[in-house]
Amino acid sequence: METHNLDPSLPGVRLLQNWVRRRTPLRVRFPGGEQLEGCLDWQDPEFLALRPADAQHPVLIRRSALETIQALE
Repeated sequence: METHNLDPSLPGVRLLQNWVRRRTPLRVRFPGGEQLEGCLDWQDPEFLALRPADAQHPVLIRRSALETIQALE
């Protein structure tokens, strides 16, 4: 698996990191229409860790599997 470093000069990386710091509730949508809601715990070049409100552990989501990420605030 080839991984790349996160480029903090990219606005999308900076926005996601801001949402991590602020614990902003998010909705992620997958191409098939399925959705998950929660707060982002962390991001790396390959995955996002989204923790649903009632979950003890985050769900790892491959970045390439997502269609949209939307702040709920």
